[in-house]
Amino acid sequence: MKKTFLLLFTFLFVLGMNAQSLKVPSTADTKKAQSDLNSQTNSIADQASIGSLIGQLTDNISDDAFTDSFKKEKGDFIKKTNEVTDAAGASSALQSLQAGLLPTAMDAGWSKVKSSWLTDAKAANTVKSVASVTSMLESNIGSKFFKGSWTSARPAWQAALNTLSK
Repeated sequence: MKKTFLLLFTFLFVLGMNAQSLKVPSTADTKKAQSDLNSQTNSIADQASIGSLIGQLTDNISDDAFTDSFKKEKGDFIKKTNEVTDAAGASSALQSLQAGLLPTAMDAGWSKVKSSWLTDAKAANTVKSVASVTSMLESNIGSKFFKGSWTSARPAWQAALNTLSK
């Protein structure tokens, strides 16, 4: 009984000593950590231009989704689009991408939103607005028309696109 009590007392004593050495983060520490996180997020966004995100999307769409003429130009399209950093160039590239997709590559609901999407894509004059129409286009492409690698690449792509949308 004394051994059990002694072990329990020793355990609680050690636990108490460790608890005293724990440091609760201050408000300043918390704010600094949040600032560091925001800085890292902004750094990622700076590295991912809207053009490169449209290029990544295009590269991850199966050739079965494209018209014959777009398939022939797909490599050049991706190369040129990856270099685009401004809203006007990205909007133009996105409209070309959409025009190169076969109607059968799009989900059934696309026919209801296509007209307003085209209007929004033509009017997109900020990276934020282009990012929004890019996301809408991607979400309306039939899932069977994406390459298998898109499943793992998509979350990071969406995160970068969302960062540009802010």
